[in-house]
Amino acid sequence: MKKTLVFLPVFIMAVFTLNSCSSNKAKVNPNPTTPAATVSIENFAFSPATVTIKAGQSVMWTNKDSAPHTATELSSLFDSGSLATNQSFSFTFHTAGTYTYHCLIHSMMANATVVVTN
Repeated sequence: MKKTLVFLPVFIMAVFTLNSCSSNKAKVNPNPTTPAATVSIENFAFSPATVTIKAGQSVMWTNKDSAPHTATELSSLFDSGSLATNQSFSFTFHTAGTYTYHCLIHSMMANATVVVTN
């Protein structure tokens, strides 16, 4: 009986440790699908300025500047919020069309587009 009581706390700690490790893995990559297009934000510009994808696919923006930036669609369909250096934002487009976006923080970063086809 004493051996069981000694191992019980060790077992409980192991379960909590494994549970917290698996929770962290889920947070690191919550969307395992690969984006159809990627856009780098660097030198106060979106590169490339235009990407073309199919409906149901996603685009990922990554801020490679030292300043914060946003990727915000003009009618607010998507908004990355403020992205710090090396942060990324992904959005999946479900409807065909041309979507124009800009950076809310830097007004000169405007007129970038995502073209979504069927």
